Amino acid sequence: MDIKDFKDKLFEKALKNGFSDCEIYYYSGKSIEVNILKGEIEKFNNSTSGGLSFRGFYNGKIGYSYTEQISENIIDKLIEYAKENAEIINDEEKEEIYIGDKNYTPVKTFYDNLENVDVDTLIEKALDIEKAVLSYDSRITSCNYCSVGKASSQIYISNTKGLELNKKDNYVVALAGSLAKDGNDIKSGMEVIAAFDINDIDPKHIGETASKKAISSLGATSLPSKKYNIVFENECFTDLFSCFLGSFSAENVQKGFSLLKGKLNKQIASNNITILDEPLMEDGYSSSSFDSEGVACYNKTIVENGILKTYLYNLKTAKKDGVKSTGNGFKGGYKGKIGISPTNFYIKNGNKSLDSIFNDVKDGIYITDMSGLHAGVNSTSGDFSLLSSGYLIENGKKTKAIEQITIAGNFYNMILDIKDIANDLKFSLNGVGSPSIFVGELNVSGE
Repeated sequence: MDIKDFKDKLFEKALKNGFSDCEIYYYSGKSIEVNILKGEIEKFNNSTSGGLSFRGFYNGKIGYSYTEQISENIIDKLIEYAKENAEIINDEEKEEIYIGDKNYTPVKTFYDNLENVDVDTLIEKALDIEKAVLSYDSRITSCNYCSVGKASSQIYISNTKGLELNKKDNYVVALAGSLAKDGNDIKSGMEVIAAFDINDIDPKHIGETASKKAISSLGATSLPSKKYNIVFENECFTDLFSCFLGSFSAENVQKGFSLLKGKLNKQIASNNITILDEPLMEDGYSSSSFDSEGVACYNKTIVENGILKTYLYNLKTAKKDGVKSTGNGFKGGYKGKIGISPTNFYIKNGNKSLDSIFNDVKDGIYITDMSGLHAGVNSTSGDFSLLSSGYLIENGKKTKAIEQITIAGNFYNMILDIKDIANDLKFSLNGVGSPSIFVGELNVSGE
């Protein structure tokens, strides 16, 4: 059944059954993934998912119901379940069904050429990636993981206040894992690339990058325990930065779960740090014209030259603080509750190349991998202690591999003292990004 026809029939019947304002949030998605092992298709996944949430006000209280089935015979059940839910729910902070904004800035999130890419092309790319991994160096013993896939989704929001929004997106992603062996020393390497054009999936680059990471880690040793100058690789700092995104959420600030409470228009980072949230970014992994509440998204500066300019708001938290929503009211699926999430959230590039920063640092450690982020990071206090690996920086150059070291510090203190920022901004697949960053000295525990 067409989703718009379904919505019209649902709203008509809900209003006749005593509901006032009503809304649907519809999601559908599909994905294809090919896994290759030893020149053969190891696994092939072709999946679809989706469903719809209905919410509406009944006797002044809001009720929810959900369905994966989009057909006329489910409408009565949706209405009945939402009624029952409204009667038992006890939400002191009344939710809002949004009337919508006058203007929504269009942003491209769907690529027709990618939608037409066939399975044979995905298979060919995956086979070529595996070949590139295995041919890079004689010490590469296997390509332990190799996949290429594409995914697409649609979101449709409509309510009885006249809001009607539709979004389609798609992307392709490739992943390669390699194992290198030299004597008894075995190391792994991985590379992940997401793109909006199949031609941007370069098998040679992906395979060789994964193998190069494994090879360059062979022969790694530990270091004496002391303070070292630390440079975080862009991907590595993104992972650490991601652990503290909740600090910028107005909900966490209002509940007292964020150390950024009371810090608006105050210095929270070094003056060379600017943090942006850009839902309207071209070719962004998390780009969108609107959030899950139907609020128009816009690009915004979160931290400017170290000064905190705003928190991230949804409708409920914005009302509580007497401000407008920042368009960050998102939920993680059609059954999810509205929360607060960033979009393309990143630390702005610096002006120097990574090699130039190494030259300025002279001697220190370049951290490229950390483990135990969930257990080793306290996102409330900012304290972290993480098993790490990377490379020595000696006389301004990246040299030998190091491993089995633990770096420790406090994130909030660290970002106040950031020394320099490279110009190599890179995003993770969840839309969080950072350049490589020289943070100054941290405590390192080693041998």
